[in-house]
Amino acid sequence: MKLFSLNIKILFFISILFCIPAKYFAQEETSIHSEQAKFIIKFFEYVEWPGQDNFDDYTVGVIGDTNNFVYNELISQAKTKKAKGKPIKVTRLSGLNAVSDDIQVLYMDKSLNLSINDVMRTLDDKHIMLITKGYPFGQSMINFLINDENKLQYELNEQKCENAGLKVNPVLTLVAIKSKKKWDSLLGKMTNLVNSKDETVEIDRDDLTKIIKEQELLLKEISTNTKRIDQQKAQLKAQEENLQEKENQIASAKNEIQKQQALITEQLSKIAAQQQNLANLNISVEEKQKAVAKQHALLEKEKNNLLAIQEEYVKVEKDLQLKELLVKKQNKTIDEQGNEIVTKASKIEEQKNIIWLSAIFLIIVSILGGLAYRSYRLKNKANMVIMAQKSEIEEQHKVLEEQHREITDSINYAKRIQDAILPPLKLVRGFMPDSFILYKPKDIVAGDFYWMEGVNNLIIFAAADCTGHGVPGAMVSVVCHNAMNRAVKEFMLVQPNEILDKTREIVMETFEKSDEDVNDGMDIALCSINTETKKLCFSGANNGLYMIRDGELTEVKPDKQPIGNYQDAQPFTHHEFDLKKGDVIYTFSDGYPDQFGGPKGKKFMYKSFRNLLTEIHTKPMDEQHNILIQTFNDWKGNIEQIDDVCVIGVRI
Repeated sequence: MKLFSLNIKILFFISILFCIPAKYFAQEETSIHSEQAKFIIKFFEYVEWPGQDNFDDYTVGVIGDTNNFVYNELISQAKTKKAKGKPIKVTRLSGLNAVSDDIQVLYMDKSLNLSINDVMRTLDDKHIMLITKGYPFGQSMINFLINDENKLQYELNEQKCENAGLKVNPVLTLVAIKSKKKWDSLLGKMTNLVNSKDETVEIDRDDLTKIIKEQELLLKEISTNTKRIDQQKAQLKAQEENLQEKENQIASAKNEIQKQQALITEQLSKIAAQQQNLANLNISVEEKQKAVAKQHALLEKEKNNLLAIQEEYVKVEKDLQLKELLVKKQNKTIDEQGNEIVTKASKIEEQKNIIWLSAIFLIIVSILGGLAYRSYRLKNKANMVIMAQKSEIEEQHKVLEEQHREITDSINYAKRIQDAILPPLKLVRGFMPDSFILYKPKDIVAGDFYWMEGVNNLIIFAAADCTGHGVPGAMVSVVCHNAMNRAVKEFMLVQPNEILDKTREIVMETFEKSDEDVNDGMDIALCSINTETKKLCFSGANNGLYMIRDGELTEVKPDKQPIGNYQDAQPFTHHEFDLKKGDVIYTFSDGYPDQFGGPKGKKFMYKSFRNLLTEIHTKPMDEQHNILIQTFNDWKGNIEQIDDVCVIGVRI
């Protein structure tokens, strides 16, 4: 009987060892599936589908998921949550042949052993996001993996999402696994975990059945061999000691399980903190988007004001031309009347001579006297007409002066608006202490502008030349300036060629709203300097870059295409250089080298411009600024400035 009791204890503790890990891992698996469902629901907020404004709801299709863990979690969460204000539907699909255009997200795991290539071919012509679990890196759009800390992670293939017509918010890339190396590392850690920790907590059910059968045989043997109990006491004692050792092992296993449970609790707390951080990040992104939208509305308002000013300017010019024609016509009439008066005065003189010489002919003298009186009255009347016309001309001149003053005031106000979007010199010196900016508009407002932004350890700056100058050029500069701000602040781009590609896209979208063809655009030289690594990145649209090192000038050629409508548009080229202390960088528009002047009235030319920069590059930047201005003015002389001028110099 004592041996029977010991065997019952053995069975009891073995069952504890088997049941506790199963319950523990079931709870852990349920938590992972709940996190998967939360992620899938959250993806709706950060992905845009073509025509999503016309959706009645958002649908998730599920293939595989043998035990319905993820499916049940999706059903539960869809009851209380919405995607972009619309209901969420969850449907189970029998296979790939059941996939239709009515679903937006397809979730599947490897339980059905479906080929990922077959799945992608099925989705080829559909706008559906594929979310998988456990597939190799880079084959799906979003692929889940559980790391060695029991945290859910995922990789994101932006190219495949884009091929499916889906636009992914950059927020999703912040927490995604971005390299195959890291993915393979996580898979390796999971393999080691399975080969080590799982061996201490899992017992095969076949082994357990075998143990039970052996115990039943042992009980039968006890019942038929009671006479041999005394002989087996020594063996029983040894078995008791062995059992005590196993009980100690069980107690140690319990302690290990308790430690693992505490670790799981701590990991769940970290996951909750990460979710809160993600929510805070979402709020911050939304606030930034609202600020960008507000700034865009302000710039649109300023653009409309400039358009109104331009229309008023054109109208006033037409009125001035009409009034000038009227003044010329009136001056011609006055001259004709003056000639007539001179002619009549000559006749009066002749009549006076006849009166003195022909006193005999009194009747003729009386008639001539009457004619003289009539001429006198006509002369007075003509003088009154002339005075009235003179007064009217003076009044019109005053009106013209008032209109000219109003136009000038409007353009000056437009200049204040344009100056407001230019970085202040205090900010420029804060980013680049050893630098200068030569900015010389042709008119009150300009088509040239300079631009600067600081992002972490990057300083991004540019010299830009928009189509035209004056009011039209200023209006184009506002559109282009706004597009560059959006490319950096809204789309979070920092590489010059990517900024130019996105700026061209925004500018063309803006001009495409017009009923007429708008071919205006911008030439630009755009640089970024990493203050930590001393890396220079450059991209140019028709405007290049000069770099002088140890007295030798190097020219970096731009792409021969503008920012704007261009028939054979290509992605902009990325140039990258390592900088050294003492290097001097110049970016510029074409206004300086294209200025006419000198003894023969010819252009200054780029060769002379390069020679001048090479000659003065070792001087202090403020002195270089003064030399460039003085050289420009001396060359121009009495000739009118033909274009806006912008030159930026930076010493490393």
